[in-house]
Amino acid sequence: PYDTPFFGNEHTPYFLLWTATMLYWRIFHFYCMHRAMHPWFDRKLGLMDGDIGAFLYRYVHAHHHKSYNPTAFSGFSMTPVESVLYISAALIPLCFRSGCHPWIHLYTKMDLIIGAQIGHDGFDAPGGGSYYHQLHHAHFECNYGDAAGIPMDWLMGTFEDGSSYDSKAKAKA
Repeated sequence: PYDTPFFGNEHTPYFLLWTATMLYWRIFHFYCMHRAMHPWFDRKLGLMDGDIGAFLYRYVHAHHHKSYNPTAFSGFSMTPVESVLYISAALIPLCFRSGCHPWIHLYTKMDLIIGAQIGHDGFDAPGGGSYYHQLHHAHFECNYGDAAGIPMDWLMGTFEDGSSYDSKAKAKA
């Protein structure tokens, strides 16, 4: 069986590695791309103030955030520029020669498209959405990453469990 095109190919281990790790590098890409489309300093600033995130939020990502309480349809609610940035995760393996089979590109696109719907379905369990992503849509300045896989928000200091918003609500009452 090792003389077949699959097992006999020098790139097969890389192909298997790309496939097995897709979720992790896709989540890293999503966090970086999503964080870049939110204000870095202040929502009122703009491109001339050096806040590219505020500019991208205003003209690229704000449409997606019109869904304060996301549904499965919110996952597709993107401007064309945001869609290209989001789907560009499927192009990452093309930057590397080793094991870059078209399957990886298609597999990643399928995960991105289905994941956008599931991640906004509005149900924590048994659905695939996340309470933390609900917080992100309600408050905008936290939880930019995906709940599965790498805890990027925790690593980057942007994680919010909702307790600070709960204490602010109690203070107003």
